[in-house]
This record gives sequence, structure tokens and C-alpha cells, in this order.
Amino acid sequence: MTNDAQSAPPRQQANAVVTVDTGSGDTTYLLVHGIGVSSRSFERLVPVLARSARVVAVDLPGFGRNPKPGHPMGVEDFAAAVAAVVDDLGLAGCVVLGHSMGAQVVTRLAIDRPDAVSAVALMGPVMDPRDRTPFRAAALLALDTVGESPRANVVVLTDYIRCGLRWYLTVLPSMLTYRIEDDVPRLRQPVLVLRGERDPIARVGWASVLAASAVRGGARSIGGARHLAMHARPEQTAALLAALAGVAR
Repeated sequence: MTNDAQSAPPRQQANAVVTVDTGSGDTTYLLVHGIGVSSRSFERLVPVLARSARVVAVDLPGFGRNPKPGHPMGVEDFAAAVAAVVDDLGLAGCVVLGHSMGAQVVTRLAIDRPDAVSAVALMGPVMDPRDRTPFRAAALLALDTVGESPRANVVVLTDYIRCGLRWYLTVLPSMLTYRIEDDVPRLRQPVLVLRGERDPIARVGWASVLAASAVRGGARSIGGARHLAMHARPEQTAALLAALAGVAR
């Protein structure tokens, strides 16, 4: 991340912490992380995008630097929290990227607030209907971990420790039961489904199904990457997002 982004204190915004707000340009990218982790999962992507665009990344309630809410929250609640950040920062027409559970969140955001979203990128979207049990989800996560880079695993592990098991398990049922395949066909924005070529969680068949269900959809695999494709291949991810932003104009 840029020095400014690293040194600036986080801003508390409607139960979501803006941990990155950097760069400038005609395009604004809004980044939403997955379950258990934080905006740190975008640490290698942010500076690449910020070369030519504004980049905003949030920590969802209960994750990263955010305190744990005193009540359960699900995908729709997280989307509302991100919408509040959009309003506070005066954002409109963003290209949104959601990773893993974040893909569910940005899908809901695009439905609820079409004014805020010009295009939708779903990276490593969860969950394939065959995987919607806690045991199956945990097994796939473990399988992915053994192939990720040491730095990516450090980011994930330290964020998981900060999140804590109780909050993770509080959020998990919403992630496992949210039917993203029902909501993607409702999107009128261009939709790009992205996955790492070796991602065991968002496999190619599932990504293809989601992309085909979108009114204006496409799918791309990022060579050599796994679930944290934006961390392993930030330049390639940024190029695909720039192409999506061009389509949205």
C-alpha cells in the first residue's frame, strides 16, 4: 500500500472502517474482503490500482480493525454497512470487487444501490451449492492454504486471529446459505467472475455458471493463482478490472 494509506489513521464510517482511500482518477474501485480477513488481503492490489484510479477498501463490521457488533450480521447487513460508507464518502458509479464472501456482499450492494455501482467483479465467489456445509468449507479452505504464498498465509492467519472464532462462526451461516446464484441474474451492471486458475474453493464450473447467469457476464481465470488471486497476481487482476471499468463507461 502507499505510504499515505499505511500511515493515515482509519476512519470510522457507519460500522465499517475505511482502511484505504488512496489514488485519484476517473475510476473508483471499491474493494470488499471475505470472511475472517480484512482489507489487508488487497495489500498488493491497492497500489497497482491507485496508479490511475481512486481506491477505497473497507473492513466489514467485526473484521480487521472493527469492533465486534453486539448482534449477528449477515450478507445483507454487510452490504448496508458498505452502502453507508458509499454515502459518507460521496461515491457513485464504482467498480466494485468482492473477494470470497465479499462477492456476496457486493452483489447485494449492486442490487440495493445501483447508483453506487457501475460494474461488479466477483473474485473467488462463494459458495458452490455442493460446498455449503461448515465441514466442506473448512476442508476447501485448508486445501487452498497449503498452496498460497507464505505472505498471503500470514495475512490470513493474523486476520483470523483478530477476527476470533466466535465472530467467524456467527457470520458463517449467512455466507453458507446466501444464494448468490439467485441474485446475480438480477444485476444490470456488467459482471466479471474472476478466479485463480488453481482455486479449489471457486472452481471453474461454478464460476462459469455464475457468469452465464448474469445479464452481461463474463468469466476469467488468473493463471497460476489460487483463492487469493489478487494477492498472487495483482498486475493481472488490475488489468482485468481496468478492462471491466472500460466496459462500464
